[in-house]
Amino acid sequence: MISGRPTLAPAVVLAVTLVAVSACTSSDRASAPVESSGPVATPPDGDGDGDGDDPGTACVVAAAGDVAGEEDLDDGAERTAELIAAAEPRKVLALGDLAYPDGTAAEYADLYDPTWGEFRDITAPTPGNHEYRSERKGYDDYFDVEPNYAFDVCGWHLVSVDHYAGVSEAAAFIEEEGEAAGDAPLLVYWHAPRFSSGHHGTDPELQPLWEAAVEAGAEVVLNAHDHHYERFEPLDEDGEPRAGGTVQFVSGNGGHNLRKLDEDRESHSAVALAGTPGVLFLTLRADGYDWSYRDVEGRTGDAGTRERR
Repeated sequence: MISGRPTLAPAVVLAVTLVAVSACTSSDRASAPVESSGPVATPPDGDGDGDGDDPGTACVVAAAGDVAGEEDLDDGAERTAELIAAAEPRKVLALGDLAYPDGTAAEYADLYDPTWGEFRDITAPTPGNHEYRSERKGYDDYFDVEPNYAFDVCGWHLVSVDHYAGVSEAAAFIEEEGEAAGDAPLLVYWHAPRFSSGHHGTDPELQPLWEAAVEAGAEVVLNAHDHHYERFEPLDEDGEPRAGGTVQFVSGNGGHNLRKLDEDRESHSAVALAGTPGVLFLTLRADGYDWSYRDVEGRTGDAGTRERR
């Protein structure tokens, strides 16, 4: 079901290898990347179709952004698409900047559709800044979704917001959908991260979104924009560690123009990975979730499990 309301420590990174830097303060941090030959766990019922909104059914969702560019399409978006196909997720959360450089209809047709287009029917997107280079027209024509919308999957309530269409409107929508979620676990996503150790870095202007998500009880916030992977410790509305806080993931290794991490890691960053395309997989359960970040070389760079707040 989809509902929408229209709204008027130094890190060394090698370009061709996966690099992990882990903080020493997170109780659920992962170890260094582990070689693995098999795909991530598939949904327990083995069926990737439908919304799967039975609260008693766990399932996998895939999440990444910054996906398809012409110059690295073969080694980037095509290979992350293969990762997603192997996992057979119930939903694909496309976290913005999906067709470079301008998100035009032609770029969606020539770059995104031949790669991640395989998952179009199960994709729940949010736009990025590159979509707005063409006034979001290519994105809107391809996906036909409202700027802010929500849906249920596997007993969770997921909320996608477009902060480029208005931060205050997006924050208000998160608040409303947090109330609508009832007892369901809440996951919220938008393009640019509140906290990041990447090229664009932390963005205080997105504090209203972060605060709204935390106060609404979000278990997870997903972002992209910076072209790396990063997981933060559970944080409160002020970005300070709290055992029962919200976990932010940056999943911007979707395939295009991978970048290095900043020399100075952001506070409370638990794991940061850069240099190889990859996808974040979340197994959503009624009592919590599992996460697994996998790269196109078959390595698991970060994985763990967390109970509900």
